[in-house]
Amino acid sequence: MNLLALLLAVPVASLPQGPPVLSEFLAVNNDGLEDEDGDNSDWVEIHNPYFPDADLGGWFLTDDAADLTKWAFPPSTMVTAGGFLVVFASDKDRAVAGGELHTNFKLTSGGEFLALVEPDGTTVASAFSPTFPEQFEDVSYGYGFSPSITAQAHWFAEPTPGAAN
Repeated sequence: MNLLALLLAVPVASLPQGPPVLSEFLAVNNDGLEDEDGDNSDWVEIHNPYFPDADLGGWFLTDDAADLTKWAFPPSTMVTAGGFLVVFASDKDRAVAGGELHTNFKLTSGGEFLALVEPDGTTVASAFSPTFPEQFEDVSYGYGFSPSITAQAHWFAEPTPGAAN
């Protein structure tokens, strides 16, 4: 039986469901992924390990536990089931659906709070809390392909933004 036939045979209610998660980020990007301006901006990767596709329109990213609505995703920002979305933490504040996304903050290499917040502005769906640890040049940090409550965050010597790692 091929995968599509198998998926069609499984009731939707029995498929794993949940919110998207922060899976990986790079806070000191000196020689890695470039944004559309050719800058090596910091970046945050969001993974949707669940079914169905997730619309992040109205969700928030923040680096401030006292301001959970610091930067809002534009409407119709989709992350497919099993997919990834990279958002640059560049302080360029660009939020246009279908375009390259940039937060209104940069990440701090010394460690800080980082969270993905649901549209109600108070429910933290995923976070590095109270702070993520000190970061290193061109080394990303996160949970990799399958973040879970029991997963241990770790460093990636070879960052993999937007790809299964």
